Amino acid sequence: MFTPFVDGEAVAALLVAAAVCAILVIKTRSTWSRLMRVGDLGAVQAAHSTPTPRLGGIAVFVAVVAAALLALPGWESLWVLLLTAAVPLFLSGAAEDLGFPVAPAGRLAAALASSALVVWFSGTWISHTGVPVLDLLLAWSPLAIVISVVAAAAVAHAFNLIDGLNGLAGSAALIGALSLLGTALSVNDMEVAVIASVLAAAVLGFLLFNFPFGTIFFGDAGAYTVGFLLAWMGILLAGRHADVTPFAMLLALFWPLADLTLAIVRRYQRKSPLSAPDRLHFHHLVLRSLEIAAFGRSRRSIANPVATAVMLPLIAAPALAGFLLHDRPAEAVAALAIFFVLYFALYLAGMRFAVNGLRNAPVVGRRDGSKGLPAAE
Repeated sequence: MFTPFVDGEAVAALLVAAAVCAILVIKTRSTWSRLMRVGDLGAVQAAHSTPTPRLGGIAVFVAVVAAALLALPGWESLWVLLLTAAVPLFLSGAAEDLGFPVAPAGRLAAALASSALVVWFSGTWISHTGVPVLDLLLAWSPLAIVISVVAAAAVAHAFNLIDGLNGLAGSAALIGALSLLGTALSVNDMEVAVIASVLAAAVLGFLLFNFPFGTIFFGDAGAYTVGFLLAWMGILLAGRHADVTPFAMLLALFWPLADLTLAIVRRYQRKSPLSAPDRLHFHHLVLRSLEIAAFGRSRRSIANPVATAVMLPLIAAPALAGFLLHDRPAEAVAALAIFFVLYFALYLAGMRFAVNGLRNAPVVGRRDGSKGLPAAE
């Protein structure tokens, strides 16, 4: 009988991820220092103050593969098919993390290619929603396949956007995996349940080093690959079980998708390229508000993990709703709409607080007598 988080594969994934993270942290601080993306500190969206390796995704992927080898599944098992399909996306992200520039279009192409491989391997895609009008559209397989492929690529990209604070992307991934695990167990889909538990354990092994001190980050390889695997677990659950609605799967992965939606709206309004980074994500706003209200920028090493802790209930609430409403499409749609409204309302309220806080912050003078930036900056 399957018992999540106690089976040998999950334990192995946790231990392997933690061990690989430890090795990468130690090596990048000494002989492998050339692998550290020092230029990240000057990035527009940077929220940390010391050079940090972005190779955590390699640890997670190695851990999941090790668990798969330990289980010795058949070559046609869902586990092997998903990991094989993820290889193009993982390699494109790993190349970027190791300092070999990969254009955003190249990573998007890799995400689409990996998603197309899952469709090819599994023959599964989003075929129903529980909403009659949408189901009529999804009855045409080519359209349904395109929507599934694009949706999975979007989730992968969304996780990359939130890999900005200590523990944020990892916590969202862990919570999403647990939500999908609960749904898989509810519909007795043991294949997806095993993959979800192993991925959750691997992410937990990474989080031991990522939160609260941020000694290693997911990086592109981790964020893209973990987002991809979570997205396809959700699509497979919905595609293989008529009583699972895709809207509940969106709730399980709500936070990164909401951040992606806001980023698209924000950049469209500013007439900026969709791939252009900025410091206006929700997590940047929470970090900024904490610095203004309590910590100041000089104590960012404390404000950074605290910001993640503040957001954890907001990340967990929709994921819990996704599990509870996995077989109730109407309620899932309503919950999705409510959480989006709350997300945008909180963001606008936080933006007003941050703007007013910066406006009222004491100004730090320079030695030449000119005025500098507000103290919170």
